[in-house]
Amino acid sequence: MLTTTLIITYACIMTASTLAWLSGRITTVQHGGLMAVMNTVCVLVCVFVGWTLVSLIAAASTTLYAWLWWHGGGGDGTRRRLKSWARRFQGVRRTAPQGA
Repeated sequence: MLTTTLIITYACIMTASTLAWLSGRITTVQHGGLMAVMNTVCVLVCVFVGWTLVSLIAAASTTLYAWLWWHGGGGDGTRRRLKSWARRFQGVRRTAPQGA
């Protein structure tokens, strides 16, 4: 029952996202992000059910849409946050003092 519900939800959201993208209501980057998230859900459901071929196809499309999202500018905020976290990181020397 849960599997059927997830598959129907997946199909509806994917269709709605594609129609919104085709009609110009959302950008290509937003569409790629939504498709990547929904294909990830599809991979999890298909692995749970045991559909290996479908999960392989969904994993490949997840990778493609995530790449399109990241390189289309969707990952800019993530990149900025990672850079700011990297700037705050300061290594600490964990060796014993030389005079000991």
